[in-house]
Amino acid sequence: MEKQTLTFADQEIANRLASRRHFLKDVDQLIDWKRINKLISKVEIRRTSVAGRDAYSAEVMFRIMLVQAWYKLSDYQMEEQLVYNTMFLWFCHLSMENPVPDHSTICRWRGRFSEKRIYEKLLQEINHQLSKHDIRITEGVIVDATLVESHARPRRKEYIETEPVGDDEIPGQPTFQATVLTIEESKDSEARWLKKGNKSIYGYKGHTAVDKTHGLVQAIEVTPANVYDGHMLMPLVESLELPEETEVLADKGYCSQENEDALQERNLVSRIMKKKKKNQDMPEETKLFNYSVSTQRYRVERSFGGLKKNFGWGRSIYMGLQKTADYLFMGAIAFNLKRSLKILRA
Repeated sequence: MEKQTLTFADQEIANRLASRRHFLKDVDQLIDWKRINKLISKVEIRRTSVAGRDAYSAEVMFRIMLVQAWYKLSDYQMEEQLVYNTMFLWFCHLSMENPVPDHSTICRWRGRFSEKRIYEKLLQEINHQLSKHDIRITEGVIVDATLVESHARPRRKEYIETEPVGDDEIPGQPTFQATVLTIEESKDSEARWLKKGNKSIYGYKGHTAVDKTHGLVQAIEVTPANVYDGHMLMPLVESLELPEETEVLADKGYCSQENEDALQERNLVSRIMKKKKKNQDMPEETKLFNYSVSTQRYRVERSFGGLKKNFGWGRSIYMGLQKTADYLFMGAIAFNLKRSLKILRA
Protein backbone atom coordinates (compact mmCIF):
# COMPACT_ATOMS: atom_id res chain seq x y z
CA MET A 1 0.00 0.00 0.00
CA GLU A 2 1.22 3.49 -0.80
CA LYS A 3 2.54 5.52 2.08
CA GLN A 4 -0.05 8.06 3.32
CA THR A 5 1.32 9.07 6.73
CA LEU A 6 4.86 9.01 8.05
CA THR A 7 5.38 6.11 10.46
CA PHE A 8 8.22 5.77 12.99
CA ALA A 9 9.94 3.27 10.70
CA ASP A 10 9.67 5.62 7.73
CA GLN A 11 11.02 8.50 9.83
CA GLU A 12 13.98 6.37 10.88
CA ILE A 13 14.73 5.54 7.23
CA ALA A 14 14.51 9.22 6.30
CA ASN A 15 16.90 10.15 9.14
CA ARG A 16 19.44 7.52 8.06
CA LEU A 17 19.35 8.62 4.43
CA ALA A 18 19.34 12.36 5.13
CA SER A 19 23.12 12.72 5.29
CA ARG A 20 23.90 10.34 2.43
CA ARG A 21 24.41 11.36 -1.17
CA HIS A 22 22.68 9.15 -3.70
CA PHE A 23 21.69 9.24 -7.35
CA LEU A 24 18.01 8.63 -6.53
CA LYS A 25 17.92 11.61 -4.16
CA ASP A 26 19.31 13.87 -6.88
CA VAL A 27 16.78 12.61 -9.44
CA ASP A 28 13.94 13.12 -6.98
CA GLN A 29 14.92 16.78 -6.69
CA LEU A 30 15.39 17.20 -10.43
CA ILE A 31 11.90 16.05 -11.45
CA ASP A 32 8.81 18.23 -11.06
CA TRP A 33 6.50 15.50 -9.79
CA LYS A 34 3.41 17.70 -9.83
CA ARG A 35 3.63 17.99 -13.61
CA ILE A 36 4.30 14.26 -13.91
CA ASN A 37 1.23 13.49 -11.78
CA LYS A 38 -0.93 15.73 -13.92
CA LEU A 39 0.18 13.80 -17.00
CA ILE A 40 -0.18 10.25 -15.67
CA SER A 41 -3.28 10.71 -13.54
CA LYS A 42 -5.41 9.52 -16.49
CA VAL A 43 -3.85 6.07 -16.05
CA GLU A 44 -5.51 5.62 -12.66
CA ILE A 45 -8.86 3.86 -12.77
CA ARG A 46 -11.48 5.86 -10.90
CA ARG A 47 -13.86 3.81 -8.76
CA THR A 48 -16.51 4.97 -6.32
CA SER A 49 -16.03 2.27 -3.70
CA VAL A 50 -13.00 2.35 -1.41
CA ALA A 51 -12.66 -1.44 -1.64
CA GLY A 52 -12.21 -1.23 -5.39
CA ARG A 53 -9.54 1.48 -5.46
CA ASP A 54 -5.94 0.76 -6.35
CA ALA A 55 -3.55 0.54 -3.44
CA TYR A 56 -0.86 2.41 -5.37
CA SER A 57 -0.85 5.65 -7.35
CA ALA A 58 0.43 6.11 -10.90
CA GLU A 59 3.35 8.17 -9.56
CA VAL A 60 4.49 5.33 -7.29
CA MET A 61 4.39 2.88 -10.19
CA PHE A 62 6.29 5.26 -12.50
CA ARG A 63 8.96 5.63 -9.81
CA ILE A 64 9.19 1.84 -9.66
CA MET A 65 9.59 1.63 -13.45
CA LEU A 66 12.38 4.20 -13.32
CA VAL A 67 14.25 2.18 -10.68
CA GLN A 68 13.82 -0.93 -12.81
CA ALA A 69 15.31 0.84 -15.83
CA TRP A 70 18.28 2.25 -13.92
CA TYR A 71 19.15 -0.99 -12.10
CA LYS A 72 18.09 -3.54 -14.75
CA LEU A 73 15.54 -5.26 -12.53
CA SER A 74 12.78 -7.60 -13.66
CA ASP A 75 9.33 -7.39 -12.07
CA TYR A 76 10.20 -10.30 -9.77
CA GLN A 77 13.54 -8.74 -8.79
CA MET A 78 11.88 -5.37 -8.16
CA GLU A 79 9.33 -6.97 -5.86
CA GLU A 80 12.15 -8.55 -3.87
CA GLN A 81 14.20 -5.33 -3.71
CA LEU A 82 11.23 -3.38 -2.35
CA VAL A 83 11.08 -5.76 0.62
CA TYR A 84 14.48 -4.78 2.03
CA ASN A 85 16.11 -1.97 -0.02
CA THR A 86 15.39 1.13 2.04
CA MET A 87 16.62 3.59 -0.61
CA PHE A 88 14.26 2.10 -3.18
CA LEU A 89 11.40 2.23 -0.66
CA TRP A 90 12.13 5.88 0.04
CA PHE A 91 12.33 6.86 -3.64
CA CYS A 92 9.15 4.96 -4.52
CA HIS A 93 7.20 6.52 -1.62
CA LEU A 94 6.41 3.18 -0.03
CA SER A 95 6.15 2.41 3.68
CA MET A 96 8.00 -0.22 5.69
CA GLU A 97 4.77 -1.08 7.48
CA ASN A 98 2.66 -1.87 4.41
CA PRO A 99 2.84 -4.49 1.64
CA VAL A 100 4.80 -3.55 -1.48
CA PRO A 101 3.56 -4.09 -5.08
CA ASP A 102 4.13 -7.62 -6.31
CA HIS A 103 5.38 -8.51 -9.79
CA SER A 104 1.88 -8.92 -11.23
CA THR A 105 0.87 -5.46 -10.00
CA ILE A 106 3.92 -3.89 -11.63
CA CYS A 107 3.18 -5.72 -14.89
CA ARG A 108 -0.46 -4.67 -14.84
CA TRP A 109 0.41 -1.01 -14.35
CA ARG A 110 2.91 -1.17 -17.19
CA GLY A 111 0.07 -2.36 -19.38
CA ARG A 112 -2.06 0.59 -18.29
CA PHE A 113 0.69 3.04 -19.21
CA SER A 114 0.95 1.35 -22.61
CA GLU A 115 -2.80 1.45 -23.28
CA LYS A 116 -2.89 5.21 -22.69
CA ARG A 117 0.28 5.81 -24.78
CA ILE A 118 1.87 7.52 -21.79
CA TYR A 119 5.55 6.73 -22.37
CA GLU A 120 6.06 9.07 -25.34
CA LYS A 121 4.34 11.89 -23.46
CA LEU A 122 6.54 11.23 -20.43
CA LEU A 123 9.68 11.56 -22.57
CA GLN A 124 8.41 14.88 -23.92
CA GLU A 125 7.55 16.11 -20.42
CA ILE A 126 10.92 15.11 -18.96
CA ASN A 127 12.72 16.88 -21.83
CA HIS A 128 10.56 19.96 -21.24
CA GLN A 129 11.56 19.97 -17.59
CA LEU A 130 15.24 19.55 -18.46
CA SER A 131 15.02 22.56 -20.79
CA LYS A 132 14.42 24.71 -17.70
CA HIS A 133 17.92 23.70 -16.59
CA ASP A 134 19.31 24.90 -19.97
CA ILE A 135 19.53 21.33 -21.25
CA ARG A 136 17.74 21.78 -24.55
CA ILE A 137 18.12 21.73 -28.33
CA THR A 138 20.23 24.79 -29.07
CA GLU A 139 22.25 23.95 -32.18
CA GLY A 140 20.49 21.05 -33.87
CA VAL A 141 19.49 17.41 -33.82
CA ILE A 142 21.15 14.24 -35.07
CA VAL A 143 18.95 11.56 -36.60
CA ASP A 144 19.94 7.90 -36.83
CA ALA A 145 18.53 4.41 -36.36
CA THR A 146 19.68 1.41 -34.34
CA LEU A 147 18.64 -2.22 -34.55
CA VAL A 148 16.90 -3.81 -31.58
CA GLU A 149 16.73 -7.60 -31.58
CA SER A 150 13.38 -9.20 -30.90
CA HIS A 151 12.90 -11.11 -27.68
CA ALA A 152 11.84 -14.08 -29.84
CA ARG A 153 14.42 -16.14 -31.70
CA PRO A 154 12.71 -17.44 -34.85
CA ARG A 155 15.47 -19.47 -36.48
CA ARG A 156 16.23 -22.98 -35.29
CA LYS A 157 17.50 -26.21 -36.85
CA GLU A 158 15.60 -29.48 -36.71
CA TYR A 159 17.10 -32.89 -37.53
CA ILE A 160 14.62 -35.14 -39.30
CA GLU A 161 14.99 -38.67 -40.60
CA THR A 162 14.15 -39.45 -44.20
CA GLU A 163 13.44 -42.92 -45.47
CA PRO A 164 15.41 -43.90 -48.61
CA VAL A 165 13.53 -44.88 -51.77
CA GLY A 166 13.44 -48.60 -52.59
CA ASP A 167 13.22 -51.81 -50.65
CA ASP A 168 16.81 -52.97 -50.72
CA GLU A 169 19.25 -51.91 -48.03
CA ILE A 170 22.30 -50.07 -49.38
CA PRO A 171 25.56 -51.57 -48.03
CA GLY A 172 27.43 -49.28 -45.65
CA GLN A 173 24.57 -46.82 -45.43
CA PRO A 174 21.97 -46.62 -42.65
CA THR A 175 18.37 -47.21 -43.51
CA PHE A 176 17.43 -43.77 -42.27
CA GLN A 177 19.40 -40.55 -42.84
CA ALA A 178 19.40 -37.39 -40.73
CA THR A 179 18.60 -34.24 -42.69
CA VAL A 180 18.97 -30.70 -41.35
CA LEU A 181 15.86 -28.60 -41.84
CA THR A 182 15.83 -24.89 -40.95
CA ILE A 183 12.56 -23.85 -39.34
CA GLU A 184 11.45 -20.21 -39.61
CA GLU A 185 8.86 -19.26 -37.02
CA SER A 186 8.43 -16.65 -34.31
CA LYS A 187 5.99 -15.71 -31.61
CA ASP A 188 6.87 -12.09 -32.39
CA SER A 189 5.04 -11.76 -35.68
CA GLU A 190 5.51 -7.97 -35.94
CA ALA A 191 9.32 -8.12 -36.05
CA ARG A 192 11.17 -8.46 -39.35
CA TRP A 193 14.52 -9.67 -40.68
CA LEU A 194 17.31 -7.32 -41.72
CA LYS A 195 20.82 -8.24 -42.77
CA LYS A 196 23.50 -5.79 -41.63
CA GLY A 197 26.96 -6.71 -42.81
CA ASN A 198 27.36 -10.44 -42.29
CA LYS A 199 24.79 -10.61 -39.49
CA SER A 200 21.06 -11.17 -39.92
CA ILE A 201 18.91 -9.62 -37.20
CA TYR A 202 15.27 -10.31 -36.44
CA GLY A 203 13.66 -7.41 -34.65
CA TYR A 204 12.93 -3.71 -34.79
CA LYS A 205 14.52 -0.34 -35.49
CA GLY A 206 14.64 2.51 -33.05
CA HIS A 207 14.67 5.62 -35.26
CA THR A 208 15.96 8.32 -32.94
CA ALA A 209 16.67 12.05 -32.83
CA VAL A 210 19.14 13.31 -30.23
CA ASP A 211 20.20 16.87 -29.53
CA LYS A 212 23.49 17.85 -31.11
CA THR A 213 25.01 19.25 -27.93
CA HIS A 214 24.38 16.58 -25.28
CA GLY A 215 23.11 13.51 -27.14
CA LEU A 216 19.88 13.29 -25.14
CA VAL A 217 17.02 11.45 -26.81
CA GLN A 218 14.41 13.90 -28.11
CA ALA A 219 12.14 11.68 -30.22
CA ILE A 220 11.73 8.00 -31.12
CA GLU A 221 9.86 6.15 -33.84
CA VAL A 222 9.89 2.35 -33.60
CA THR A 223 9.32 0.20 -36.69
CA PRO A 224 10.02 -3.34 -37.87
CA ALA A 225 13.70 -3.75 -38.77
CA ASN A 226 13.14 -3.76 -42.53
CA VAL A 227 11.75 -0.20 -42.70
CA TYR A 228 14.07 2.14 -44.63
CA ASP A 229 15.77 4.75 -42.45
CA GLY A 230 15.21 7.60 -44.89
CA HIS A 231 11.43 7.30 -44.62
CA MET A 232 11.52 8.09 -40.90
CA LEU A 233 13.46 11.38 -40.98
CA MET A 234 10.48 13.71 -41.30
CA PRO A 235 8.22 11.92 -38.77
CA LEU A 236 10.98 12.45 -36.18
CA VAL A 237 11.61 16.06 -37.19
CA GLU A 238 7.91 16.95 -37.27
CA SER A 239 7.33 15.50 -33.79
CA LEU A 240 9.87 17.95 -32.35
CA GLU A 241 8.49 21.22 -33.76
CA LEU A 242 11.99 22.58 -34.25
CA PRO A 243 12.59 26.34 -34.56
CA GLU A 244 13.56 27.65 -37.99
CA GLU A 245 17.25 27.45 -38.93
CA THR A 246 17.80 24.42 -36.71
CA GLU A 247 20.35 21.98 -38.13
CA VAL A 248 19.32 18.39 -38.89
CA LEU A 249 22.29 16.02 -39.17
CA ALA A 250 22.07 12.52 -40.65
CA ASP A 251 24.16 9.97 -42.53
CA LYS A 252 23.90 9.00 -46.22
CA GLY A 253 20.99 6.65 -45.54
CA TYR A 254 18.75 9.70 -45.26
CA CYS A 255 19.98 11.36 -48.44
CA SER A 256 17.05 11.95 -50.81
CA GLN A 257 15.58 14.89 -52.64
CA GLU A 258 12.31 14.32 -50.82
CA ASN A 259 13.95 14.81 -47.42
CA GLU A 260 15.92 17.83 -48.65
CA ASP A 261 12.75 19.49 -49.94
CA ALA A 262 10.81 18.72 -46.75
CA LEU A 263 13.50 20.30 -44.56
CA GLN A 264 13.67 23.34 -46.81
CA GLU A 265 9.89 23.82 -46.61
CA ARG A 266 10.20 24.06 -42.82
CA ASN A 267 13.21 26.41 -43.03
CA LEU A 268 15.46 23.86 -41.38
CA VAL A 269 19.14 23.52 -42.27
CA SER A 270 19.93 20.20 -43.93
CA ARG A 271 23.15 18.59 -42.78
CA ILE A 272 22.46 15.23 -44.39
CA MET A 273 25.60 13.59 -45.78
CA LYS A 274 25.67 13.40 -49.59
CA LYS A 275 25.97 10.29 -51.73
CA LYS A 276 28.41 9.99 -54.62
CA LYS A 277 26.73 10.16 -58.00
CA LYS A 278 27.04 7.10 -60.19
CA ASN A 279 30.12 7.02 -62.43
CA GLN A 280 31.29 10.37 -61.06
CA ASP A 281 33.98 11.35 -58.61
CA MET A 282 32.79 13.02 -55.45
CA PRO A 283 33.63 16.74 -55.48
CA GLU A 284 36.13 17.89 -52.87
CA GLU A 285 33.56 20.28 -51.44
CA THR A 286 31.14 17.40 -50.85
CA LYS A 287 33.88 15.34 -49.20
CA LEU A 288 34.60 18.19 -46.79
CA PHE A 289 30.88 18.61 -46.07
CA ASN A 290 30.46 14.90 -45.32
CA TYR A 291 33.53 14.92 -43.10
CA SER A 292 32.25 17.89 -41.08
CA VAL A 293 28.94 16.09 -40.48
CA SER A 294 30.59 12.77 -39.61
CA THR A 295 32.78 14.40 -36.95
CA GLN A 296 29.63 15.51 -35.09
CA ARG A 297 27.58 12.33 -35.48
CA TYR A 298 29.58 10.55 -32.77
CA ARG A 299 27.14 11.89 -30.19
CA VAL A 300 24.27 9.76 -31.47
CA GLU A 301 26.56 6.71 -31.62
CA ARG A 302 27.65 7.40 -28.05
CA SER A 303 24.01 7.65 -26.98
CA PHE A 304 23.17 4.36 -28.70
CA GLY A 305 26.14 2.77 -26.94
CA GLY A 306 24.87 3.89 -23.54
CA LEU A 307 21.29 2.89 -24.31
CA LYS A 308 22.32 -0.58 -25.47
CA LYS A 309 24.74 -1.22 -22.62
CA ASN A 310 22.71 0.13 -19.72
CA PHE A 311 19.07 0.41 -20.82
CA GLY A 312 18.31 -2.69 -22.88
CA TRP A 313 18.21 -1.20 -26.37
CA GLY A 314 20.29 -4.07 -27.74
CA ARG A 315 17.49 -6.61 -27.35
CA SER A 316 13.91 -6.12 -26.22
CA ILE A 317 12.61 -8.09 -23.26
CA TYR A 318 9.08 -7.91 -24.69
CA MET A 319 7.43 -9.05 -27.90
CA GLY A 320 5.37 -6.94 -30.26
CA LEU A 321 5.86 -3.49 -31.76
CA GLN A 322 3.99 -1.50 -29.10
CA LYS A 323 5.57 -3.20 -26.09
CA THR A 324 9.02 -2.87 -27.65
CA ALA A 325 8.38 0.82 -28.33
CA ASP A 326 7.29 1.36 -24.71
CA TYR A 327 10.44 -0.42 -23.55
CA LEU A 328 12.65 1.85 -25.66
CA PHE A 329 10.85 4.99 -24.50
CA MET A 330 11.25 4.00 -20.84
CA GLY A 331 14.95 3.35 -21.42
CA ALA A 332 15.31 6.76 -23.08
CA ILE A 333 13.60 8.52 -20.16
CA ALA A 334 15.92 6.85 -17.67
CA PHE A 335 18.95 7.57 -19.88
CA ASN A 336 18.10 11.28 -20.24
CA LEU A 337 17.64 11.77 -16.51
CA LYS A 338 20.88 10.02 -15.61
CA ARG A 339 22.84 11.82 -18.33
CA SER A 340 21.35 15.18 -17.34
CA LEU A 341 22.59 14.84 -13.76
CA LYS A 342 26.13 14.33 -15.08
CA ILE A 343 25.74 17.43 -17.28
CA LEU A 344 24.50 19.56 -14.37
CA ARG A 345 27.32 18.36 -12.11
CA ALA A 346 30.01 19.16 -14.71
